[in-house]
Amino acid sequence: MAKLNIFVVLLLLLQMSVAHAQQTQPTIEQLLQEPFLDDYYSNVVHGYEIITDSQKHASRYVGNALNCTNCHLQAGTQKDALPLNVAGMYPKWRAKNGKRNGIGLRIRECFLYSMDGIMPPEDAPEVLAIAAYISYLSQGQVMGVEPEGRGVPTLEDTGYDPNPANGRLVYMEQCASCHGEQGDGIGDVPPVWGLDSYNSGAGMNRIQEAAGFIWANMPLGNGRTLTQQQALDVSAYLNLHLRPADPGQSKFLKLVEDIFN
Repeated sequence: MAKLNIFVVLLLLLQMSVAHAQQTQPTIEQLLQEPFLDDYYSNVVHGYEIITDSQKHASRYVGNALNCTNCHLQAGTQKDALPLNVAGMYPKWRAKNGKRNGIGLRIRECFLYSMDGIMPPEDAPEVLAIAAYISYLSQGQVMGVEPEGRGVPTLEDTGYDPNPANGRLVYMEQCASCHGEQGDGIGDVPPVWGLDSYNSGAGMNRIQEAAGFIWANMPLGNGRTLTQQQALDVSAYLNLHLRPADPGQSKFLKLVEDIFN
């Protein structure tokens, strides 16, 4: 009984400390108004700036017309839209590169694939800033426990294969007004294919992952209005189009990664 009481007390203390941390941590809006910040919070703000405007704040490592927030919606805070409150899930093994990944390597690979750019060195200020921002968003999360809304939803088996011909019809009706009939984006809306979009090695180039993102979040502000089959069909349609090649297939790149990672 005594051991049970101690466990209950420890659990209550943990919950109180998490709640206190969540209450006392300043918001991004508050941090942006501060004239002076310590090293941690200055990195948090810089990470936020990179996520929301990668073209400006991480241009030396970006090779396309995307910003991180085009996939990590609402600056990485929106559930089911690849939220960034995932610090407690790393390090973890990834089948994609066949190794145990820390959060730094995960960030660096995102520049290489989703941003079709150059992999930054592990101590690049941009990498450290994004890592700080991810840590900030992860405040209060339990280490090793998957946060609610992580990644994108896994769609149910509809009983039908993804149909790109049907996907084209849905795209022209629901998506082209923002992303353009040629998929090249309009204004701040990102391109979804072509040389300014993500490359063939990015997670969004996988039909199931893109379909989960599309179903949960598109059209923007009206997520879950498409059927899951429509989302699969649109994803298959996007997947047919030209985009930059997968740099992970480069033998030279693999050699460099083996040397430096």
